[in-house]
Amino acid sequence: MTALSHSAPAWYHAVRARLLASLCVGAVLAVAACGSSSSRSATSDDPTIDDSAGADRDDDAPVRCVVRLHGKGGAGDATTTDVQGIREVMPTGNEDGWGGRQWVYFPSDRYEEARDLVSSSIVSEGCDVAVINGFSNGASFAAAMLCAGETFGDVVRGYVIDDPVTDGATTGCAPPPGIQRVLYWTSAVDQPAGTACSDIDWTCAGGVIVDVQTFADDLGTDVVQSPNTEHIWYREAPEVGAFLGT
Repeated sequence: MTALSHSAPAWYHAVRARLLASLCVGAVLAVAACGSSSSRSATSDDPTIDDSAGADRDDDAPVRCVVRLHGKGGAGDATTTDVQGIREVMPTGNEDGWGGRQWVYFPSDRYEEARDLVSSSIVSEGCDVAVINGFSNGASFAAAMLCAGETFGDVVRGYVIDDPVTDGATTGCAPPPGIQRVLYWTSAVDQPAGTACSDIDWTCAGGVIVDVQTFADDLGTDVVQSPNTEHIWYREAPEVGAFLGT
C-alpha cells in the first residue's frame, strides 16, 4: 500500500486529501451535535452555570449590630464581629469631655448632630437589625433617642440603657410601639434628685438630676439591678442578643 501511494499520480493525492478533510469536518460536526465523548463535571467557573438556587447561605442572613454608645471621657472604636456574627459598632461622641469624648444631645441641633452620627454608623456598617446599647452619658443619650421615637428606618429593635445619668432626657417620653427596652442600674452614680449637674461636672439634659425610678417610669420600663456594683458597663447584658433575635 505504501509503495502504491508513493507511485500514484498527483490526482490520487488530491482526492485523498479532500477525503481526509471531509472526514475531519464530519467528526467536528458530530461532536458539536452530540457533545464531547469525554465526561465533564459542571463547576461554578462555567459562566453558563447558575448556582444562585439551592440551600440558604450565611450571606443571606440579616446583618445584626449592637451600637455601643460610650460614656463621657470615652471614645468609639473600629467595628468588630463576635463569634455569633454580631457586629459591634462603636461611634465616637460629638463633643470633647473629660479628656475624651462625650455625647451632647441637647438642645435640638446638638441632638440631631449626635443622632446623625449614630445613623451614619448604622448605615455604613450595613446593619439590618440593631440594638442601641448606651453606658453612662451614652445611656442618657440612648434614652433620649428612645423617647424621640428613633428606630432608624425600623432597623433598631431595642435599647439597652446601662447606668445612665438620670437627667431630663426622658421628659415627655414617647417610645415607638414595639421597641423593647431595659434599664440596668448599679446605684454607683445615684445622686439626689434636683442636684445641679454643673456642680458635679455631669452632662445633663435639663440641667438637674431626676430620681432613677422617675427616669425608668418615663421610659416605660423597670429598674433592673446590674450585676456590677461599680460604675462599669454591663456589656454582656443578655437583652442585646434577645432583642436582636439571636
